Amino acid sequence: STQQQPLFTLFTSLMVFLMLKSHACLFFKPQHTVPDVFIWMLSNNKRVAYTRIPAKDLLYSPVADQRGKHCGKIKTHFLKLPGKRPPGWNVHGKVDTYLWLGSAKYAHTILDNLPIGYETETPSGASSGHHGSPPPVSLVYRTKNVFQLRVHMYQARGLIAADSSGLSDPFAKVTFIIQQTLSPTWNQMLLFNNIVLHGDGKEIAEFPPVIVVELYDDDAVGKSEYIGSTVAAPVTTLAGQKYEPPKLSYHPVYFGNISGGDLLAAFELLQISNSGPENLPPVDPADASMIYPVPANIRPVLSKYRVEVLFWGLRELKKVQLLSVDRPQVLIECASKGVKSCVIQSYKNNPNFNVQADWFEVELPENELLHPPLSICVVDWRAFGRSTLVGTHTINCLKQFLYKPKELPASPAKEPDIVEIDKSKKKSTRRSTKRKKRTIADESAENVIDWWSKYYASVQKGQKVGTLGTLCMQGVQFVTHPCKSMVLNAFPPHRNIYDGDLESEFNNFEDWVKTFELFRGKSTDEDHSDYEDRIVGKFKGCFCIYKSPEDGCSGDGGQPRILQGIPPNHSVKVLIRVYIVAAFNLSPADPDGKSDPYIVLRLGKTEIKDRDNYIPKQLNPIFGRSFEIQATFPKESLLSVLIYDHDMIGSDDLIGETKIDLENRFYSRHRATCGLQSQYEIEGYNAWRDATKPTEILTKLCKDNKLSGPYMQPGKIQVGDKVFTGQTVFQADENGNCEPVESYEHLALKVLRSWNDIPGVGCKLVPEHIETRPIYHKDKPGMEQGRVQMWVDMFPKDMPLPGPPVDISPRKPKGYELRVIIWNTEDVILEDENIFTGQKSSDIYVKGWVKGLEDDRQETDVHYNSLTGEGNFNWRFVFPFHYLPAEKQVVVSKRENIFSLEKTERKIPAELVLQVWDFERLSSDDFLGSLEMNLNGFPRAAKTAKGCDINMVVATSEENKISIFQQKRVRGWWPFVKAGELTEFEKKGGKVEAEFHLVTAEEAEKNPVGKARKEPEPLEKPNRPDTSFSWFVNPFKCFFYLIWRNYKKYIIIALFLLILVVFLVLFIYTLPGAISRRIVVGSS
Repeated sequence: STQQQPLFTLFTSLMVFLMLKSHACLFFKPQHTVPDVFIWMLSNNKRVAYTRIPAKDLLYSPVADQRGKHCGKIKTHFLKLPGKRPPGWNVHGKVDTYLWLGSAKYAHTILDNLPIGYETETPSGASSGHHGSPPPVSLVYRTKNVFQLRVHMYQARGLIAADSSGLSDPFAKVTFIIQQTLSPTWNQMLLFNNIVLHGDGKEIAEFPPVIVVELYDDDAVGKSEYIGSTVAAPVTTLAGQKYEPPKLSYHPVYFGNISGGDLLAAFELLQISNSGPENLPPVDPADASMIYPVPANIRPVLSKYRVEVLFWGLRELKKVQLLSVDRPQVLIECASKGVKSCVIQSYKNNPNFNVQADWFEVELPENELLHPPLSICVVDWRAFGRSTLVGTHTINCLKQFLYKPKELPASPAKEPDIVEIDKSKKKSTRRSTKRKKRTIADESAENVIDWWSKYYASVQKGQKVGTLGTLCMQGVQFVTHPCKSMVLNAFPPHRNIYDGDLESEFNNFEDWVKTFELFRGKSTDEDHSDYEDRIVGKFKGCFCIYKSPEDGCSGDGGQPRILQGIPPNHSVKVLIRVYIVAAFNLSPADPDGKSDPYIVLRLGKTEIKDRDNYIPKQLNPIFGRSFEIQATFPKESLLSVLIYDHDMIGSDDLIGETKIDLENRFYSRHRATCGLQSQYEIEGYNAWRDATKPTEILTKLCKDNKLSGPYMQPGKIQVGDKVFTGQTVFQADENGNCEPVESYEHLALKVLRSWNDIPGVGCKLVPEHIETRPIYHKDKPGMEQGRVQMWVDMFPKDMPLPGPPVDISPRKPKGYELRVIIWNTEDVILEDENIFTGQKSSDIYVKGWVKGLEDDRQETDVHYNSLTGEGNFNWRFVFPFHYLPAEKQVVVSKRENIFSLEKTERKIPAELVLQVWDFERLSSDDFLGSLEMNLNGFPRAAKTAKGCDINMVVATSEENKISIFQQKRVRGWWPFVKAGELTEFEKKGGKVEAEFHLVTAEEAEKNPVGKARKEPEPLEKPNRPDTSFSWFVNPFKCFFYLIWRNYKKYIIIALFLLILVVFLVLFIYTLPGAISRRIVVGSS
């Protein structure tokens, strides 16, 4: 309709636009048909600098949307040196150009976009083939404007380090030099008088010329080194306009393509009227060095702030000038003010500071965006009072350290908040009690719940949610068995499996202290390939910035605010347990595309090599290893987990490594020492791992956070103003053999897992988890070499020792033996046809094997000449295999080729394959049908052959499936199917009567059976029809059943006729001779 036409046109235009945008990259050819424009700067007829402008950006079109983006516009171009030069060279010139490129017929539009106020000069008699008059040779602007440029250079931050010390001596052309800093504060105004600009004043105010600021590093010897530049447009004020001071703003500095920091400055262009510069806004008087400061109305408004510094310690300091760092000290500076830490007397023995906190006062802008950077400088004091710079770090944003008082809720007399347990969990408690006996009774030997049951339940739950990182932290509710003081579960509890490292989930555990990397050396590489090499150590500390109190004290009893809640930093002995579960997608280290990974742990001077337990030929190994290490914080706090490739000859290759800062976890408020389990149990695979009980942990948290409580009463626990209710008295079991038991541990654990709901001091506590950490190789920076699943538990030695480590050793596959008896077949497809009789038949036999164990393929004998598709076998297959019940997979170990030294282990689904074939003597056997059965869930058997239908396999619901691992023994009829050929004809054919019997390897050893029909427990020979034979072995039998039975009378008649014919022939043949003899004899 007419109303829908505009909407359709708009939709079509949008689709065309999106298509053009998506294919824009295909439109640019490597060689353009129109050459680009080059502008060269000459000196003594020598080309010294140039710039290149693509022709496509200058092409003219009458349609504005089709013009080049720079066509007919005044643009600033920066010249560069010819040839291949390293990036970041200083600017060699700036040129403002007005370029136009187009057809000669549009030459009259060349000057349309020029600023007004010019006069053209065209040489007389000039003719250049243009339509109409040629373009002018020059433009003359009669109007002259005089300006004064004021550049207010206040400060810079994050400049590039140009000295080997990791600092610079920066100055901007032409400010004064500030020595040894990456964040200079100049507070200087540069004046440029009598700048003449031609053209209309309004045009200049609307499109002012850009200003280039170049930054250099001053060197005592040699030429100053360029460290970056920035471009800015000034604020233009014409004569007669009201003056408004410009505002300082940050301008990005670039060193070639590299970000080189920010410059805080303001630029203004003031027009000088005819009366002279006296009418310009006044400037502050210069100091003794004739340096003008930035005017007060432009400088930011300053207030006095107090900066509190937490000095925790230094870590991983590298050698400086070939000597180890022994007596380091930290210097903090901000806006020319600062504070020094105490000197660490022996870095090797204790890298922490004895004096933890100090403070200084500094004037900072009220505007947080204009805050100056804060620099951290580490020096090492050596003999004879010498100090050597170790490294520096610059913090450009101070907003993260601004102190914000916690808004605690008012505490009037009111009822406390009550948090109830979910009703569904209470119901699950009752249900699990009722089903307890049945669950235990049904539990088969291979399904005993262990740690891996918990692991695979967590993985399955993570897959349902969609990502491992969003796993639910609540497990299935538990029921207490007071007699044994343990918890019985209806289902395995879950744990969090994070899709990344634990630090990403909890903000790097920097809730109490932050880690700052220290840099040293130049940073002028374009690709930042030297980033890791420039890191010389780490400083652990924190800052707290707030406005200085008027009375000069901190307001917290004289104690610095930054020390509130900070633990003492003395040495602590810790027991560390490292659990390595598995690794995934490891980078191949062997020529065959595989790896033989094993684990190496390093903590301080301790190294654990698990080389003997390497896993051959695996890129996704299941390690299941746990290690115990005793360490002392802070001396040994960086744990390195390395994955190596085992090599028979030569040194082992490093696949990748990951590093974990254990100290941050140990002291974090998130309590990352030992993850909170979802259920409290004291026995079994899910026994409580921590050294302290939930009630003890809750009591300590309340004490550390100055919370009232916990107050425990039957059915509830009160913490502060919150009351948590739940079950604390657990009833006896179903038989009533035990008295009720009161326990607050379960409810206390519930409170701990809801700790982030506590107002004011609450935070999320680390749950029981497995983190998936990426591993990297130093020779391949930024490229992930795989992932490792693991977790770490830490227990201080001055506390009660925990229980034994969790057993996470990989489940060993259990040996099984599957005994399959092929009794009979029915309705098998008849492939052969008798050439004499045309009767169809088949020589039937059955093959069978377990997937993955094709080398153990077994066959029955042949039932020859089956005329009805019936086959009788009484044949036993025996398949030994190894099986993992938790993963429901068969474990297959075999060499990939004859040159392999190690067996490769694979896990595949447990499936049995049965196939029926037609035996052929002179050609390949014919395939008739197959039956693939998942041993964990296959269709129930039909009791009779008539009840067996192909729908049993094709459309079977989960309810009608059984598992041989539960049933142990099953017999019946199943249909054969030809894959991809489910025709009506095949629905009526191919059935097998089989019996499956599953026994363990131990049972098979005690009660062995023979294959086929052999001893022990032999099977009887089948009672096959007389027609079942091989014509090669029994040719007379074949003649009797295939020819004599069907053609007996014809054969007798044929024999009679044959005898008669022979008689007649002999009679006719002998008759003349007999007559002749008779005549002769008779005549004589």
